[in-house]
This record gives sequence, structure tokens and C-alpha cells, in this order.
Amino acid sequence: MVRTNLGSPRLRHAIYDDMNCPAATPAELDLLTGFLRLHSEDGAPPTPYWISADTLPETVRRLLAHDHGMTATLEAFWGERMRLTVLHTAEEATSLRRHVLLSGADSGTPAELGLIEMYLEALPLAALFAVRQRRIPFGAILSACGVSFRSQPAGFLTLVADDGIARLLRLRPGDIVHGRATTLYDMEDRMLATAVELLSGHHPR
Repeated sequence: MVRTNLGSPRLRHAIYDDMNCPAATPAELDLLTGFLRLHSEDGAPPTPYWISADTLPETVRRLLAHDHGMTATLEAFWGERMRLTVLHTAEEATSLRRHVLLSGADSGTPAELGLIEMYLEALPLAALFAVRQRRIPFGAILSACGVSFRSQPAGFLTLVADDGIARLLRLRPGDIVHGRATTLYDMEDRMLATAVELLSGHHPR
């Protein structure tokens, strides 16, 4: 397992400033900032920063900088199926938002924290039924329902894990977390979902 700790908040921000990393605004990352406000345990949620793909660690870049679904990518990396844990869900007329944790089905090790908004009118009925069952990751549902799709990253992210994120991903508060903001499209370029995917940084043994 590879983890990075940057110490005090002042040092963290100084390093990001030196890297010329722009802070993401709440409007840019509504899925993520909403999650951080909901799960922050000390009332001061961490600030996410945009970073370029070429500044990502090599293994992280391989896991994030592609147009494939994250479920299949993680399963290939971990060598095991991903188990879904739904942390929070909210459905409106045309969309369903949820916060999920993907963990190795055999190891139980957290692999990713996923924040996703699915557009219900774009999904076939079988996929919509499976989504509401809350048992299978979204990418696996699409594949099982024969929906070919691509994931188009809008940008890559880094943030410092606070107590809430550290607890979910089994990290230490202050560890660095990497992720991406992405949009899923079907082969007719219909938008299926938008997502923010944060890696745990753990590696398979």
C-alpha cells in the first residue's frame, strides 16, 4: 500500500500552490463537494484540487487516465470482483445520485469511493431495475445489460483525506487521495451518468 502524508493544512496548501494546482469550485464538482459537506466529521471539508494527468503517480495514472469503466479497470487491477456498498442515495424525477464504496469481494479492501449521478431516462429498464436494487456497481450493470459505453474524464483531482474519507478508505487523516471527474456516454453519445471517482491508494497483495 502506498500512502502520502503532507502534515499540516498549511504545508498541504503550500505544496499545492507550488504545483500551481487550481482549487476546484463547488459548482465544478457538485457531486464531490456535496459529499464532502455531508460526510465531513470536523465541519471543515478538504479542498479538492485539479491536477494534470502527467503529474499523477504512474499506477494512479493507469487506473484513472483512460476511457473505460472504472469497475472493470479496478477488477483487472485487483484480480477480484468489486463489491458495492451504498452509503447514500437520493432519487429525483430524472436522476439518481448515490455515494458508494467499491471494495474487493474477497479481500474486503476499499478500492474506490464513487460519487455518481445517473440519468434515468437514458437507461434501459433492466439497468434501471438493477440500479435500484443497490447490489451491483453501475459499470457492471451496464455491461450485463449490453450497454456499451465510454468514460470521458473531465479532469483529475487530488485532495487530503479528512477523518471521514480516511475512515471510509482505511487511510490516515492527511493521506493524499487521487481521483477523476468523468462523464459516461453510450455509443450514441447519450449521457448516462456523471461521476467523481476517488482511489483508495491501496494495492493488491
